[in-house]
Amino acid sequence: MNDLGNIGEQSEQITPRTFTLRDLPARKGSRPETLRGPLHIQCNEYGDPEYLNAICDDVHCWPHIESTPPSVSSPNLIRIRLKEVAATDDASAFIGIREFARVLLGAPTIYLALPLVGAHWAIVRGWAEPHYLRSFGLMPAGAVVVYTPRDREEASICLSLISAAYHFACKVSIGNEIVV
Repeated sequence: MNDLGNIGEQSEQITPRTFTLRDLPARKGSRPETLRGPLHIQCNEYGDPEYLNAICDDVHCWPHIESTPPSVSSPNLIRIRLKEVAATDDASAFIGIREFARVLLGAPTIYLALPLVGAHWAIVRGWAEPHYLRSFGLMPAGAVVVYTPRDREEASICLSLISAAYHFACKVSIGNEIVV
């Protein structure tokens, strides 16, 4: 499993942090600009793309994650889906069929389906904003655009938020703690 420890010159390992969603730390700095619309994307403050790539590599090693090849029509799109046997029946946990997370690499952007309370705290603490399509009922109420990480600590928080979406989408509930 990739631990994000090979990113940059620092050898310090990056792992998801454990905390309740209510205790999510505040993100430092201003929010990135986004282009709101059917394709809701982040426009600036991406950080090193290696953080995003390492997060995706790590998540694809988690139990019950379906290995899906990059789409032929869109090689810069990574869909993160659960195997059918592990997916909950709660449709609000998914932004697509068994898909709880989606990552765009061309215009680096992270989409997640979080529990509504988790989405609330991610937005209030400055880590995310509501996905444009949720106001039209085309995405679940907890669908958010999570800002891509600019540094190692932010990569850890992003991985933790993806973990929260993963646990929300799994049949086994672990409450509102973010853990892998």
